[in-house]
Amino acid sequence: MRRIISTIAFTVIVLLSSSVMRLSAQNIEEVTESLSKKALKGYLHNVNKDAENNLHVTYKIKGDKKSDEVFFERYSFDPSMKFTGTSDVHEEKQQKEDYESVGFYAQVGGANSFEVLNQKLKIVKTNRLVTWNNDKQRFEVKRYLSRDVVKPKNDEGKFYIGYASYPSVYLDKSELLILAKSVSKDKAQDAFLMLLFDESMTIREKALELNGPHSLVYCQQLESNDVVAIFAPKKGAADLSKYVYFRMDIKGNVESRIEFNSPSSAVLISAAYEEKGDVYFFGTSAKSKESFEKTFSEYSPIFNPGFSGLGRNSIDLKWQKALNEDMKNFHLLKFGDKSIDFASTTPVDEFKSKFKTAPGDKGASAYKGKKFEVFNFRVIENDDYLVSGQITSSVMLDGTMVESYEDILCFQFDKKGTLKAQYGIGKVSNDKKSAIFSNTQGFVPSADGKSIYWTIFEVKGFKGYESFADAYNGNATFYPRYYPRITK
Repeated sequence: MRRIISTIAFTVIVLLSSSVMRLSAQNIEEVTESLSKKALKGYLHNVNKDAENNLHVTYKIKGDKKSDEVFFERYSFDPSMKFTGTSDVHEEKQQKEDYESVGFYAQVGGANSFEVLNQKLKIVKTNRLVTWNNDKQRFEVKRYLSRDVVKPKNDEGKFYIGYASYPSVYLDKSELLILAKSVSKDKAQDAFLMLLFDESMTIREKALELNGPHSLVYCQQLESNDVVAIFAPKKGAADLSKYVYFRMDIKGNVESRIEFNSPSSAVLISAAYEEKGDVYFFGTSAKSKESFEKTFSEYSPIFNPGFSGLGRNSIDLKWQKALNEDMKNFHLLKFGDKSIDFASTTPVDEFKSKFKTAPGDKGASAYKGKKFEVFNFRVIENDDYLVSGQITSSVMLDGTMVESYEDILCFQFDKKGTLKAQYGIGKVSNDKKSAIFSNTQGFVPSADGKSIYWTIFEVKGFKGYESFADAYNGNATFYPRYYPRITK
């Protein structure tokens, strides 16, 4: 296996273009440089451009554990992509004290046959010892010191139905925001709300202003720690396309509430990103004119320890299955603080006519409406939008059906959400062991602002043993090896 791994090289692929306004594939230039043994045993730490437009690819490598420094190996390329050599980089290690931190997480259902399908909310409080990893130079949770479980009830003595939960992204903070539904004796009065908790386990409710019964379409926590959510009216509403968007901070303060006309009565949203204070959602729709919950069920990513389906719980399982349906339209939605800027619709049939790839790349294919997982989003210099990701499916591996990652795609939209181009790159490794790992992607602007580097982590999957005990017991596992691929 070591001989196989040592043949993997660092590959830079450049699709030359005249400007970021077009980003059209003209011709291809490839530069390959073998990685050292030290880099092969390490991991990719950073890819960046300097003021002179030189490209630097930096690997974290092993060093003297007793040393006060962190060790890196840097591979450098000039603006013409000519390899200029490697260099060793050292940085002084930081030292930080350990501390204890209180954390919360939420779950639904349970681990027995009577609870596994329900959505009754449980709150788990943990006390964690957070320690500084001197080698990796970051804080990590070393161990859990205590664990307490609470099953909250509303004023009527009814359980809450949990849909999603979001803890603070900061280890030294203990806030927890939960999107839940308060169950009433009168089912028509069931309503979505926010539940908030603190270290004293005090439960606070904050209502969400929704007129009439609604379904949760999608929710996500942003890098800023805020939470965004979109709701759709249920069957019987006067206008099934009158959706509602919320943005709230981790303490439950509503920062934005926007009613808007959805591009379809049933839009299946699967990703959200924040850029420069604006929030962007990506979704698809079929021909259905039914309500959202009639077409796609509801969105509910909250954890259920006893559920063994493909989803996180029984509700989410139905939503996950809807993602695999062939869609007819792709949607991009942009929200500001007070209003929706646009909600665009691109028929899937249009993607083929705007497809571009490198000459000779026979492995690339245009988007056809299959399940598309977004991995990266960026607003570029001319206010266009780049959206990259992969088509996902499933594959049978060692008798188990697992998710697989297939075509690598990047969409370019103008500032109003109109599709300008689609770019496709054929994967290097298409075997089953490699397909179960996603190709992480990113965007890096050039120093002159005229080009964009689309970074792709190509992956080669291997089958082996994580420990001597696994090898002794015959418990083989799959693991990836990554190497970078860069498209301009």
